[in-house]
Amino acid sequence: MTDRFGPRGTFAIIIPLQNANMQPEFEAMRPAGINNQIYRFDISAHNAAADAIADAVPGSLLCWPDMIISAVSLEMHAWSRDQQVDYRAKFNAQAQGTPTVLATDATEAALKAIGAKRIGILAPMSAVNSKSAQDYYEAAGFEVPYTTSLNIKKSEDIIKVTADQIQAGFEEIDHDDVDTLLHVGGALGLVGMIDDLEARFGKPVISVNAASYWYALRRHGIQDAIPGFGQLLLETSLPD
Repeated sequence: MTDRFGPRGTFAIIIPLQNANMQPEFEAMRPAGINNQIYRFDISAHNAAADAIADAVPGSLLCWPDMIISAVSLEMHAWSRDQQVDYRAKFNAQAQGTPTVLATDATEAALKAIGAKRIGILAPMSAVNSKSAQDYYEAAGFEVPYTTSLNIKKSEDIIKVTADQIQAGFEEIDHDDVDTLLHVGGALGLVGMIDDLEARFGKPVISVNAASYWYALRRHGIQDAIPGFGQLLLETSLPD
């Protein structure tokens, strides 16, 4: 519902309790007239994250949002496209008619919007996470010849990862035969680095938090080009 603080709309954004980077990242990308409201859930049990996110939806309705965003890369854990379809239906039922965005759907839409065909994937924690994401996006029709992870052992340590470490991770998946670099796992905050990373590697860099917010804006009908966060936020329309 539009209000004095969000004359163009209110977004309820569901993020983990433990992720200190995500709230400032979404606020940095916020165009004038949008009101971001943050709702949190406990991601301590990673294998129960999907249910914990869905359980947070009813509370998010209390700010009368125009859009509910789940900003979590569920595809980092064994996750099929059929599971995504079922989960989307469950999430939408919880939202009671309020439009929704799931990070996994947003990431796929972002890849299509910039014309990605062959991608490299970076995940913050383990090789299991990057392999799960690889399987998911290959099932979606993308070629994924390269993946890597930063091998961060504890979730609370992801916020401590340096810009140099992030750049080094992307260097591992940057090859001449990939056209796009993808980051999954929203706890690894890098939206403010995307412009520099794209300049360095000469190709689009898709980060899940940027993808989620871009997809929400465009689905809400806001076509503002938002500079400073890479090519994706300059794309003003959604893919077919």
